[in-house]
Amino acid sequence: MPPRISRRRLAMVVNLYESFREKKPRKAAVVKYNTPEVAACIGYVEYIGYRTTHGKEVKLYQHDFAPGSRPLLAVSPDGRQLLLLGGRYKFTDRGIVDRDAKGREIENTAHGHEIDE
Repeated sequence: MPPRISRRRLAMVVNLYESFREKKPRKAAVVKYNTPEVAACIGYVEYIGYRTTHGKEVKLYQHDFAPGSRPLLAVSPDGRQLLLLGGRYKFTDRGIVDRDAKGREIENTAHGHEIDE
């Protein structure tokens, strides 16, 4: 039996998706995953690259984290699950936005720049 999901949480996820992807989701699915009890911290994430539809076109983005905003990269004991732990950032309608120690947005020139393929 799938877990119960609050309407408020579902609305938050749909709003975040729509604000970034600029379209309504076609479907919703419950994705089962396990949070490992322990994980090996590998190091800090300097940047992350992802391909997505934004502005009605499929684009490849790279976000270079600002110093102090970088999350830790951790791996599950079986080596099959990667985790981003901590860090000072938030995902918004603009993508990943770095934040300072007081939670204010950092003007990051490397914020979510498009990568030429």
